[in-house]
Amino acid sequence: MRSFLFISLFVIPRLPTARTISIECSRVQRNSSCFIEGVSFQSPSEEYSAVFPASSHIIIESSEILHFSAHLFDALAETAFLTLKSSLIPSVTFRSDELHSLRIDNTGLREFTVTPHENRNLNTLIISGNPLSSIPPSIRHLTGLSILDLSNNQLAHVNLNWFQTMANLLVLDLSANRITRIDIHPTLRFARLKNFWVNHNQLEHMEFFPDFAPALRRVRLVENFWTCEWVAQVRRSIWSSVIQVYGAESVCADKVDGGLCCYNDRPVSVVNRQTEHEPVTVGGPLRHRVEHLPRAERLIARTDNVEEQQTNNQLRQSYNVLEQKYRKAVEEMELLEIRFVNTVRELELTVKRLTAELTEAQDVIRSQNLKVYL
Repeated sequence: MRSFLFISLFVIPRLPTARTISIECSRVQRNSSCFIEGVSFQSPSEEYSAVFPASSHIIIESSEILHFSAHLFDALAETAFLTLKSSLIPSVTFRSDELHSLRIDNTGLREFTVTPHENRNLNTLIISGNPLSSIPPSIRHLTGLSILDLSNNQLAHVNLNWFQTMANLLVLDLSANRITRIDIHPTLRFARLKNFWVNHNQLEHMEFFPDFAPALRRVRLVENFWTCEWVAQVRRSIWSSVIQVYGAESVCADKVDGGLCCYNDRPVSVVNRQTEHEPVTVGGPLRHRVEHLPRAERLIARTDNVEEQQTNNQLRQSYNVLEQKYRKAVEEMELLEIRFVNTVRELELTVKRLTAELTEAQDVIRSQNLKVYL
């Protein structure tokens, strides 16, 4: 009887093993980019069991992931470039020591957080075309960023002091939001920032501009509600710092000062601007885009004079040319990313080949030495 009890006490029940969910590529391009479509997680346990394919560039689209959690980033063991686009992904918690680039485009993103650990590997973060209304202080943990693009969202307030840990920041794009205030500490300095876009917002002034970016070379300021006092104040600083101001406004409700519309009083048209960045549903609930109607175009639409109409047509043509150049630049950037991935892949293959040849040579030397000893 005693022996039976002894055995029964040490019987351990067998626990069921977690089922692995392997996610496959829907298609693979020539540059080895892996496209994944139609992904949907029904429970958090499925996120823990997910296994992504071994690909350096993964693009997830037409999917429904209510929370792209830190565990899903952990499952991207060999991925350097991740794109989430044209999907329903309202929440993202970033955690990765492998990713170099993260792009979140038209996913209905409303909440973005970063786990509280310093990350020096992520170089590029692009969050665009989403109803994102605020940036969390935890973004300061992304200390390796050189490109931060937060354009075409619904941001109302940005605290640049949260970005002060990003010593390598070269490009900061805050355009096409609803920003009414940008907080900048008097001692804040971005030593390497060269491109700063804040066009198409609702700003009246911006303190300590451009002093916070001593290396600034290119800036976009159009389509805001700048006060004439602020414009006159910063114009001399822009000239003395040799900063190129891209874009100019020629049709204004009040007056033009150095290519920028400025106002002595906040214009009544601000009421209309509140709805310009509302998301418009396209192709079902999983696809969102943001449309803009600049103030200049609204004013142009009201002109009846023939000469003014001709000028307006020229402005539209110039706008179309600039838009084509922008799209071409985006395509060239994507090609450069692809070439970079291919170069890294070729270097990895070369290292593997040289390692194999070195191992083979060492084996030959060992065998020759063994013969000599014998």
